[in-house]
Amino acid sequence: MRADTQADSLEVMMHKHQIYPHYTLALAPFEVKKRALKELQRGDILLLGLDRLRLVLLDAEGVTAEVMIEHRSALDRLKIVSLGVQAQERISKKYQAVSVMLGEIPCKKLEVGHVIGTMDLDFDHLTIAVEGKKIAEGSLVNVGGRIALQINEMVSS
Repeated sequence: MRADTQADSLEVMMHKHQIYPHYTLALAPFEVKKRALKELQRGDILLLGLDRLRLVLLDAEGVTAEVMIEHRSALDRLKIVSLGVQAQERISKKYQAVSVMLGEIPCKKLEVGHVIGTMDLDFDHLTIAVEGKKIAEGSLVNVGGRIALQINEMVSS
């Protein structure tokens, strides 16, 4: 068996037999007008109105925990600051919930104060989804001292 074939087989096997549960690291979900989402295009910037980065861990049911970034030496780590964050109620039928995902994070236990080691966080390659369906790729940018989301590429549907 060739080495690249063995590596591919090992990767598939490891994904099937995960030791720890995996959660999606994301920005806290927010709502945007449906009409604005339909008109979204490459280069657009969504002003999020955030002055600090609020990250959450998501699972199939929704938000599981709120986390904050800790910088230790050259590595970024995530510290769980609260569990079972309440979902916001829908404002109206004119809005849709948007999720901005950074990637998958394995975590063996969810407890307040627990620190999760991560790879370097990449805020230039984010997945933007509405109701679980990927609509675009983007990156975080600074606009007037506030955190905003720039659309880098739209996903054709």
